Amino acid sequence: MWIEQYIDRRAYNLQRYKAGKPIEEIKREIFGNKDVRILKLASNENLFGVDKEILRKLKKDLEGVHYYPDDSMYYLLHKLSSFYGVDIDNITVGNGVVEIIRYIFHVLVREGDNLFAPHPTFAIYYIDSNLFGANFLTYNLQPPNYEIKADDIIQNLKKMEKKTKVKVLVICSPNNPTGSIITNSELIEVLKYALEKEIIVILDEAYFEFVDHPEYHDGIKLFKNFENVIVLRTFSKVFSLAGLRVGIAVSNKHIIKAINNIRLPFNVNTLAQKAVIYSLEIYPKILRRIRKIIKEKYYLYKRFEKIGIEYIPTYSNFIAIKVDDHMRVYNDLLRRGIIVRPASDMNMGSYIRVTISPFRQDNELFIEKLGEVLGARSSSG
Repeated sequence: MWIEQYIDRRAYNLQRYKAGKPIEEIKREIFGNKDVRILKLASNENLFGVDKEILRKLKKDLEGVHYYPDDSMYYLLHKLSSFYGVDIDNITVGNGVVEIIRYIFHVLVREGDNLFAPHPTFAIYYIDSNLFGANFLTYNLQPPNYEIKADDIIQNLKKMEKKTKVKVLVICSPNNPTGSIITNSELIEVLKYALEKEIIVILDEAYFEFVDHPEYHDGIKLFKNFENVIVLRTFSKVFSLAGLRVGIAVSNKHIIKAINNIRLPFNVNTLAQKAVIYSLEIYPKILRRIRKIIKEKYYLYKRFEKIGIEYIPTYSNFIAIKVDDHMRVYNDLLRRGIIVRPASDMNMGSYIRVTISPFRQDNELFIEKLGEVLGARSSSG
């Protein structure tokens, strides 16, 4: 068919990002739309939800949604500039971090370029590399803790230098799906090396606020000394605004200008802009909630250890656990109303990734259902 000849083959054959299953789909396909409670622990959302004070304000803002959003995002950018202590020229805002990543690829990546990252990592980087005809080169993070180490990154870059040029280095810290981080001192070591070798570094800090490690980094403070770094943050996780889709990038003004030039008009909707402003105004309250998630993380550690489940120590609001026949475990949990994420979707077979709920009853329910599944498999085997 002649139309097929017009279609870009990379786009047509691209493996699309696989999202965690929504609650409505499980109710429809497994429970026949019955009114049953489904516990979604698949997508690393903050199960505290949006603060009621913010919801009240947004309800009032609904009255203005017949107007287009402010494309300049004047008030939002000024709020972000003040909050993070950076100039407006150094910030751009997207419809989620994934939109900004796509823009970064448009601006920086050409066919045949080489990107490099620890493996496994956030799937969108693999996908966008394929879309733009780039090579996504990796080295394997090592069990049991899957730590991101400066020496591993630099030594691998040096090996590749003998054969090829790496243009972009991707570091997700905390990393998805492992939950591991790179420490501040080691990150600085990598950034210095990358700057010397003229390598752009994408530092994805989507889970920044959940980290309880004394040597963790703050990329937004570091970027002022490293013109080659692009720092990504999201409002989908700790701020509970996943459904509104807001992410930001902080970088040097030339990269930000290029991204803004190709940014789609009105890409961040009115309610999303308002919600971010309101959220930053109650930031201390939001941070206090994180303590419960961290507390529940250690509760899950103890429960996993008690029943002999291997897990990767995490610095985020999710945890990856190793189970035999992980797809069967995943599907058996679905039939019990628990949605988790098979980490094979993220190039990490034999693991499932589980969101850490701030509510003890949710985590107890997950452990109970996991025990049922593993017990049933043990007795049937």
